[in-house]
This record gives sequence, structure tokens and C-alpha cells, in this order.
Amino acid sequence: VFTYKLAQQEFSQEDFAIGNLNGPAPRTNFQARFVLTQPLFNQGREYLGYKLSRAGEDLSLLDVRRVSQAVLYAVEDAFYKVILARDTIGVLRAAMEAVDAHRLLAEKRYESGLALRSDVLAAEVQKSDAERQLAKAEGDLRVAVAALNRAMGVDQDKAWRLVPPAAGEADSRGLQYWIQAAHVHRPEMLQAKKAVEMARLKVKEARWGFLPSLNLQGVYESNSENVGTADGDNWSLMAVASVNLFNGLGDRARVRAASAQRVRAEAKARETRDMVDLQVRQAYFRLASARKQLDVSKRSVERARETRRILQQRYENGLALMVELLASDTALQKAALQEARSRFEVRTAFSNLKYRAGLLCPEVEPTQSYGGRP
Repeated sequence: VFTYKLAQQEFSQEDFAIGNLNGPAPRTNFQARFVLTQPLFNQGREYLGYKLSRAGEDLSLLDVRRVSQAVLYAVEDAFYKVILARDTIGVLRAAMEAVDAHRLLAEKRYESGLALRSDVLAAEVQKSDAERQLAKAEGDLRVAVAALNRAMGVDQDKAWRLVPPAAGEADSRGLQYWIQAAHVHRPEMLQAKKAVEMARLKVKEARWGFLPSLNLQGVYESNSENVGTADGDNWSLMAVASVNLFNGLGDRARVRAASAQRVRAEAKARETRDMVDLQVRQAYFRLASARKQLDVSKRSVERARETRRILQQRYENGLALMVELLASDTALQKAALQEARSRFEVRTAFSNLKYRAGLLCPEVEPTQSYGGRP
């Protein structure tokens, strides 16, 4: 009661009487306090908490970037499948036109008595087979366009006029360029590094728990005997220091647990680095192999086309059989389809290489050489 009366500023001379001091009457005190604490050093909790929050935000943004790159890679893959389907149709239409021309030639020679009816029938059979393949290829093209639209999130019936790029056929940047680019731009690599950074902050947070804390604290207090009145008020400003002398063994256990998580994160980062390096190497050598196969396919097409030209002249002069001419058509068609497939492999391999290096997004395409050829 003595303290309450002082706080309410209601203490008077009469309260010094021995009876009032030893046996005061009951008194009500309503207290309102406003406390403001400004941490000066609070075992680093505010600072480390801020750093951990920023690192967590970076992890989330990197995850968004990782998903974005995966979506873009899926779109590019679907795009090149449409180009492949369209090129396939072009090859089959050219093959059908060639077979039809051979059929007309066989009919003229048959009407002139220079060829057998079987030559005409063989050409018609091959033309029918080409028509069947063309019908299937046209269906494949419609499916490929629908798959591309689905990958882009648009109406699957939407039509496009697609212009295929060179897509890495002339790119000469070396392996080290792509590996270093992956270390700088690959979202998984950046996430692994960020996870190590967070683990180290957790270790620091656990170790700083042994340090003292120092806070500046201001208190304003209002005391009254009745609600809604302010009989007396007071304030105080102080510096509060706390020292952790002994808090059980939990603090040491938290340090050991955080250190173990740091070791785990560092091992995971090394594993991610090795995985990324391997994926980049696989994509790079796949592209190199696809380029060589494309060169071989181009030469095969040239040879097959020249073979057909020679056999066509020989057939016109009665020096070759229709079956030989049709076989050359089949060989040329097969070589042209393989060339289209090889070009598709080069395009998808280059897209995969950019994806594995983290460079699929145009806004992160670097200008430096990363130690490789620019």
C-alpha cells in the first residue's frame, strides 16, 4: 500500500503514522506501463535473423528461376518437335512428288513398249506408301503444335508461323565456358551455395547464444486508484545487460546440431557442383556428337540425291530397272529424314546445354567468356 500510494502521488504526512504504516487500509491500484526496448547487442538475434530472412528470400527467388528455366526448356523442346514434324512433312511431300514423276515416266515407257506394267504398279505402290506416311506426319504435326501451345499455356488450337533458328550449329564456345557459366547462373548451384551460407549463419547464431546481451530500455508507468484516471506517473531509462552463465547443456547441443547441418550443406553443395558439372559435360558432348551426325547426314543426302539422278537417267535410257530407281528414292527419303532428325538433335542438344548451364533465360545470357572461348 505504501508503494502504491507513492506511485499514485497520494502519500501525505498522515501516512507516516505508525498505525497507518503497519496496518494500512486496503487500496486498489490500476497500473498502465509502456515499455520500449532498443537492442544494442542481443546475442546477434536481430542481425542474424535479418540475414537468414534475406537468404531465405533469395532461395525462394532462385526456386522461381529454376522452375522458369524448366518451363522455358519444355517450350523450346516442344518448339523443335514442331519444326521436326514440319520438316518431316516437307521430306515426305518431296518424296511423293518424285515417286509420282517416276510413275508418269514408267507409264510413258510402258505405253511406248519400253517398260513393263510392273514398273507402273511398283511406282503406284510406293506412292501409296508415301501418302500413308505423309498422312501420319500431318497428324503428328497437329499433335506437336498442340503440345507446344500447352507448354506455353495458350489455346491448343492456336496456329503459328514458326521460324527455326540455327540453334547452336555454329556455336564454338568451349566446355570450360559452359561449366563456369553453370557455376555462376545455374539455380541449383546458387541454391546450394545459399544453403551453405544459411547453415553457417545458424552455427554463428548458436555460438552467439553464449555471448552477453545489452539492451536499452525505457519505461513509462501510470498508476491510479480508479480506472480512467491518472493519479501519478513515473518513467525510467536504463541499460539492461544479461550474461549467460549456465543454461543447461542445450546451448552446446544446438551448436553441435548447427555444425552438423553446416557440414551436411557443404557436402550437398559439393555433390550439386559435381552433378551440374557432369550434366554440362553430357550436354556439351551430346551437342558435339549431334553436330558430327548432322554433317554425316548432309553428306548422305548429297550422295543419295546424286545416286537417284544417275539411276533416273539410266532408267530413261533403259539401262536401269524401276526397282533400282524406287530404291534410290527410298534411300534419299531415309537420308533426308535422318538429316531432319539430326538437325533436331543439334537444336535440342544446344537447348539442353543452355538449360544445364543456367543460360536459357535471355536476361541471364552472359557476355563474358568464363575462361572459355567467347
